[in-house]
Amino acid sequence: MKNHIRKYLEDYAERGPWKLTAKSLDGIRHAVVIPALAEYPHLLETLHSLARNSPEELKKTLVVCVVNNRAFPHAEPDDIANNRQTLAILDALLKKTTIGGIDDEHNERMEDIINSSIRLAYVDASSAGLELPEKAGVGLARKIGMDLSLSLTAGIEEEGNILFCLDADTLVEPNYLLQVTRHFTRKQSLSAVVPFAHRKSPDGSIQDAITIYEAYLRYYVIGLKHARSPYAFHTIGSTIVSSARGYAMVRGMPKRLAAEDFYFLNKLAKLQPVGLVEGTAVYPSPRHSSRTPFGTGKQVGQLLTKGEKENLFYHPEIFTIIRNWLILIEQNPYQDGLEILRQAKMIDPTLQAYLNEIGFLKAWEKLKKNFPLKSNLIRQFHAWFDGLATFRLVHYLTEQRYPKVAAETAIQILQRKIGDEKAEKRPIGHASPSDLLEQVKIMEREK
Repeated sequence: MKNHIRKYLEDYAERGPWKLTAKSLDGIRHAVVIPALAEYPHLLETLHSLARNSPEELKKTLVVCVVNNRAFPHAEPDDIANNRQTLAILDALLKKTTIGGIDDEHNERMEDIINSSIRLAYVDASSAGLELPEKAGVGLARKIGMDLSLSLTAGIEEEGNILFCLDADTLVEPNYLLQVTRHFTRKQSLSAVVPFAHRKSPDGSIQDAITIYEAYLRYYVIGLKHARSPYAFHTIGSTIVSSARGYAMVRGMPKRLAAEDFYFLNKLAKLQPVGLVEGTAVYPSPRHSSRTPFGTGKQVGQLLTKGEKENLFYHPEIFTIIRNWLILIEQNPYQDGLEILRQAKMIDPTLQAYLNEIGFLKAWEKLKKNFPLKSNLIRQFHAWFDGLATFRLVHYLTEQRYPKVAAETAIQILQRKIGDEKAEKRPIGHASPSDLLEQVKIMEREK
């Protein structure tokens, strides 16, 4: 029988003109894949942080930079020009030489990278004839790099090869590669996420915006943990790591313009719980961006222009509704669908309305018929009521009955819901963004 990786490469891997350019590919076990669109000089800083990892880990890890853009006029001329410079720099790094036309600081970083044990490769998805299709974006760029990297490990599926997702504006710690590989060795995970913290910005307005947004991200996951959802993990591209086998089992990275990270982890979580790497972290940039229709960069931009601090956080009652809904299913898996809908109405009438809209009754009867064992039924229910269905329920409840609330209010209520006995002794009032983030981090540690 073909292993998962070989089958994926034969049936689902990306076909196209793209190839890996590298000095050597011998002995590669793992790959760090970094999509880059107009990311000079950020990419150089990211590579510099990776180069500080241990020589032992660097020697068996390929760092793949996928320099990408769509063809003009679907890409900005400045972005295309930046990519040309990025490709020239990557080519120079492979040849272990510096390059003219850049400042002394970046030349020093190039020298540090050259003198390290890092093994670099790049994919040109930017030059004429190699551009991404008109409707493609970061999802396809990640997939190209991950598929090409996966081909290096075909046939050695049992050896625990790892694919790291990273972004070109994200820094890592010197033990990043070691701690991730240790996690997969110890836990036998299919996937995991690395803890994160956004870097500080010298611009006070941007710093406040990213701090509030990070507090929101952490608050949402804490809320899902309170709700007992199996999808309570961060879905940030630069934090994701997966085994090569897991990547192949879910047919690779979704080719989306945005939210590819969310959909990728959503699929992996249906196979096995997403793990959490301990002892290291990644540090995304705090900058804002309008390249994607949603995500960190977009949200920071909206916070800067619209001042959405007061209505960014979901109402905490939503997480209680989800919690009661999941408990209802797990404690009563053999009930008739109509009875479950009746009890869902007792939890909240808006929950029942949502379940009717998504066809719960038909789906439930089918699940019960196909999976008579309780453990299988519950697992398949969570595969049906997945992270996307949960997220849509959150939005439905927000729109229909529980509008977003001020950050201070949301955090205080959620603190009480999770049983934080010290919450009353930490009054928030009109707290600063940094104080709000610290309150959320306290909840994280105590949850």
